[in-house]
Amino acid sequence: MNGNWKDILANKERIDQKKLMDYLQGKLSDAEKHEVESFLNDSPFLNDALEGLGELKDKQKIATIISELDNQLKKRIQDRKKKRRIANLYFPAWLIVATVTVIGMVVLAFVIYKMYMTK
Repeated sequence: MNGNWKDILANKERIDQKKLMDYLQGKLSDAEKHEVESFLNDSPFLNDALEGLGELKDKQKIATIISELDNQLKKRIQDRKKKRRIANLYFPAWLIVATVTVIGMVVLAFVIYKMYMTK
């Protein structure tokens, strides 16, 4: 995918979303249909997606469904990024305890060493 949030039907090789919508609604000429179908043969994912959308009875709702899918996908990705940022900020408590313990042991060893060396 190319990172365009507003175009769920995006692909590396581009085909106009309007042309895909017209294809699903049966508004294309035979030559244009052939062009879209040859493009779909090269993209199994896009082919499956359009096949599923093509099975809808009300073709006018396709644009709404695609828009909803775009919004849901964008929200999921933002939620995952937010969780990653929070996870990166989280500092484990056991690490703090271990660090304090090691520093305490080093200080205690130094104090004991100094006590025996001064006698």
